[in-house]
Amino acid sequence: MKYYAWGIFLCCLFACQPIQRDKTISERLIKRLKDLHLLDEGETIFQYYSNYRKRIAGNFVSNKRVATYYIDDRSESRDEIAFAYYENIRSMDTLYRSAEVSSPHILVTTFDHKLIKVYVDGNRATVQSFFEKALEQWSLHRKQGVSSSTSM
Repeated sequence: MKYYAWGIFLCCLFACQPIQRDKTISERLIKRLKDLHLLDEGETIFQYYSNYRKRIAGNFVSNKRVATYYIDDRSESRDEIAFAYYENIRSMDTLYRSAEVSSPHILVTTFDHKLIKVYVDGNRATVQSFFEKALEQWSLHRKQGVSSSTSM
């Protein structure tokens, strides 16, 4: 039982990856995100977090959007790719914990009532930094007076 507990602890420790900043994101990951239509030319990722392999799952904040993806190699029907441009966001709620999900995340609600959960993990300061960057970018786009009628 003792070894079982250590095994679970080590798996959890190595599964969670630190948040990456713009300068540390590989060209391979950028290409992957472009292939998934989650990143445009000239778009900059400020913070990126993957709770598994980057090829399979990730969440990020860029200068244009917040996004999340999960790609299931076994069943394409399970793939989840979601994003929201800041000008299409009605609200962003930052949750350190919720009843249904124990991982910190941003609950994004768009003007067309879509809900998107953008996950992050790490110590409190790391999570707060991710949340603040997303809120800062959203606020910046709202102040620029971008119309809420823009479609995704």
